[in-house]
Amino acid sequence: MKKLNLKHAGYSLSELMFTLAIIGVIFSLTIFGVVLKINNTQNMTALKKAYAMISRVALYVVNQNDSSAYWDLNKYSYSSSALAYSYFRPYFKVLRECSSDKGCWHYPTRFLSGKVYMSRSQPHYYMFTLVDGMNIIMSVFPKEIINSEFGVNVRQDSLVFIVDVNGDTFPNQMGRDIFAFVMKDDRIVPGGHDSTYNCNKVSSGLSCTTRVIHDNWKITYY
Repeated sequence: MKKLNLKHAGYSLSELMFTLAIIGVIFSLTIFGVVLKINNTQNMTALKKAYAMISRVALYVVNQNDSSAYWDLNKYSYSSSALAYSYFRPYFKVLRECSSDKGCWHYPTRFLSGKVYMSRSQPHYYMFTLVDGMNIIMSVFPKEIINSEFGVNVRQDSLVFIVDVNGDTFPNQMGRDIFAFVMKDDRIVPGGHDSTYNCNKVSSGLSCTTRVIHDNWKITYY
């Protein structure tokens, strides 16, 4: 059998390998783009579900337990978070609850900028996982932090929901698959309701929920 003469065919071996490498890179980028689009679509569907669910439950809770203004919520207080959770718990389909222990949240959690937001559980968090796989943190934050970081103007310390819509699956990043909601005047509003200043790729992403909704449930801040 005659040996294949690559040079006579118009290509050297190095040229052929280079061409195959380029094709491989293009293929990988294409697949990555398709997977990213699919994941974003799934996350947005889950985000819509989370918003509707938490909003609906909040209405039930306020109806049964009076206005949240009388719950005596105190910033960074585990007892306040536990009290709020006891009000909300009957209306959630919970798979597991972890109080502030490990097991219901994936670490590290990152800001939209890529910096680490949370590397371990905090004693004032109340964490649980729903049967659909969403991980949720409930915690009472000081009004100053809610106003400046979460972009929601509240008059008192209030309850914040931080929702990882795809559970332990990556990227575990604010504004990508983790979004915030705040209880304001007895109703749930998305993070960034009054300001989306912190929704950009060099900042925290804590106020991106409103941005996503305004952009027709799409992530446009790459």
